[in-house]
Amino acid sequence: MNHEIIKSKTIKVSAQRHLVIPKEYYEALQIGEEVTIELHEGQLVIKPIVKVSEDFAENLLEKLIEAGYSGEELVAKFKEVKKMVLNGEQPHL
Repeated sequence: MNHEIIKSKTIKVSAQRHLVIPKEYYEALQIGEEVTIELHEGQLVIKPIVKVSEDFAENLLEKLIEAGYSGEELVAKFKEVKKMVLNGEQPHL
């Protein structure tokens, strides 16, 4: 996921507290049907929910082993890459 700022936009919030995510942001973040929203230091942070396959962990472990990781290094790298993927980031093995 690209973390650069596309541009700032002002959007309206309806009386029902609804807001519309601008199309370019929606597409850039590859947002699906749901997002998470967090209150962080006085700001709302909206994040796409990343769906992963059931065999995600097995596939990730196989790739890390192929990349030469083993033992404690494998465990540490697995945790790091798993967190990145679940945060919608693109890991580099």
